[in-house]
Amino acid sequence: MGLRISIYDEPASSGIGGSEFVAASLAETLAKDHQVDLFHHIPWLTSEKLAQSCGTDLSNVGLRYVPTNGGPLKLSRRNPFGHYKDSRSLNAELSESYDLFIAIVHGVPPFCHAARGALIVLFPTPTAPYREPQGGLSVKLALRHPARCLYQHWEWARRMKSYQLKTAISDFSRRWTQRRWRIDCQIVYPPVDTRFRRIEKENIILSVGRFAIEGEGYKKQEQMLAAFHRMKEQGLTGWQYVCAGGLSETPKHYSYFKNLSTIAAGSGAQLIANVERAELERLYERASIFWHAAGYGEDENTRPVFLEHFGISTVEAMAAGCVPVVIKKGGQAEIVEHGVSGFLWETLDELTNYTDLLLNDNRLLANMSEAARKRAQRYSRESFIKNFLGRLLPTS
Repeated sequence: MGLRISIYDEPASSGIGGSEFVAASLAETLAKDHQVDLFHHIPWLTSEKLAQSCGTDLSNVGLRYVPTNGGPLKLSRRNPFGHYKDSRSLNAELSESYDLFIAIVHGVPPFCHAARGALIVLFPTPTAPYREPQGGLSVKLALRHPARCLYQHWEWARRMKSYQLKTAISDFSRRWTQRRWRIDCQIVYPPVDTRFRRIEKENIILSVGRFAIEGEGYKKQEQMLAAFHRMKEQGLTGWQYVCAGGLSETPKHYSYFKNLSTIAAGSGAQLIANVERAELERLYERASIFWHAAGYGEDENTRPVFLEHFGISTVEAMAAGCVPVVIKKGGQAEIVEHGVSGFLWETLDELTNYTDLLLNDNRLLANMSEAARKRAQRYSRESFIKNFLGRLLPTS
């Protein structure tokens, strides 16, 4: 008889993204031999929608919606033992009746009540109690509330100790998890769909990313559109730039997209919102070059959350034979071998210069395309399952 396993996907975004793909990939594999429930915070999500979007079979997985509850309790009671009891009880239903609990999180993970627990840290958005956002103890606050500080450090240690396996999706996330949460994680890169057809490439530069507004983490589409416009002004012909991504249905998002459309019109670039997965795959397969600029102009030490924590879209593009020309920040620098499987840039001039190299050297473009396909396989779904479950269930 198999184990009872709970998978908890903490993010509550407006669409299906990387964390959902991680959860669905694990759930599909584990459900072959075990009883699996997948908890999430997306009200409209169904097994059918998740399975279709992620290319998985979730027919044997129980999908469970749970509303968000605002995070961990604030320490306001004089009785620390009562507070600790309440903290442990919060979200206990996610793990208390299971043999194994896997939490995929940005925020503070709940206490694990299962016999065995595993963390997958996407990126640590809050800090541990009395920690500075850049790392280190908040000395002034600790001296102001020494008893609370000692208690919360103790509770935090107990919370993290309830997980026997702790992983992060990139070295970038691992370093920040150590700085903000004071725990050491093993790196297990997330799964990426690397199954793409080999078809004739076209003169297309592609970028893929949410059309995000202030506070969500700009993907810097405006800067990439401006860079392509400059290339056109400098004489570029015969190449198309396609900028695709998800668009939320709010007035602010529509206004941002309208502004981008105005910018795109000047160079003939094409914007595609809420592209279906099948069409996105065809775009990857047809495109020759892939751009990514998330994190441009951001200071990693003050706003690391706005950098790409890994770069799933970059790996997908590489698996389809697109040569990546991506920013040298966050997780991107771990994916691309500069000068071998793509280029890493720091300025917009470097973005256009590296792109020009590829546009004017067919042999270089072809060689890097093959190197990109090969590099992408280390981040395949099969590699993720082997690496993660090999650590979690050594005998499996």
